[in-house]
Amino acid sequence: MRCDKGACSLVFAIMENHKERKNLILGGGLISSNLGTLLKERGEQVVTLARKDGQDLRKSENYIKEFEWADRVWFLAWDVGIWKDRTTAAYEADILDSNLQLCQSVFRSLEKTDKPFLFTTSQASSEMITLGVTKRVGELWTRILGGHIAKLWNVYGWEPIGEKSHVVSDLVWKGLQGNIELMTNGEETRQFLHVRDCVEALAHQFDIGQKYADITSGQWVPLKEIAKLIGKKLEVEVTFGPESGKPSPGAPETPLKLWEPKISLDEGLDKVISEAKIWHQKTL
Repeated sequence: MRCDKGACSLVFAIMENHKERKNLILGGGLISSNLGTLLKERGEQVVTLARKDGQDLRKSENYIKEFEWADRVWFLAWDVGIWKDRTTAAYEADILDSNLQLCQSVFRSLEKTDKPFLFTTSQASSEMITLGVTKRVGELWTRILGGHIAKLWNVYGWEPIGEKSHVVSDLVWKGLQGNIELMTNGEETRQFLHVRDCVEALAHQFDIGQKYADITSGQWVPLKEIAKLIGKKLEVEVTFGPESGKPSPGAPETPLKLWEPKISLDEGLDKVISEAKIWHQKTL
């Protein structure tokens, strides 16, 4: 829902009053990097701690000075594991153990420093899988400590292709190779939200103080329609498999107040394709 004039003025006033605010971002992925960019654009200070930079947040006591420095903490770090290949029980146990260590360490640091924070959970939190179960643990910690919970639903943006890349990037990359092939019939529906809209929603949620929100576009789209649209834009053939895909684990229930996405699916895909083409040229 679009905010009225009075509500928009309130949000603007909140933003103006928090220039030079100090933000600690935990995690170094697609959403974290875009959130850091947004906050800096707003004139806020940002420090990021991420495993890719050698910082192990399972030992967050080593970074307690960064927690004490911050006015707000964004808990986006998580070991999501590999989902494109079969995994062993031992591998799943390691991911479970890693995330439980992460939870205990980071939430204890948040408790010790008494910092306002936002925790990002996943639509998978309703499923009995490693990612879902550990995210539920994080939700419980957040509720106990009085933090904010943002549930994410299929956030997309360009990311290098690998064992953990997401479906939109994968489809675009396949298209750049000359053909898009889905393993399923593409009938499964999802809600897709561009990463820029996502981070603006996260910032808005923290600013207005809403404790829980589903961060999503609110529009269900069959995966085959995404594939066809990407295929049309890249002028390549799209083929589908015979089997049905996995249905969505649930549906959003708590919309974010006074906010709506700005980037349409068509525009968002254009952004991903543009960035992917740059990456593709570097690999040639």
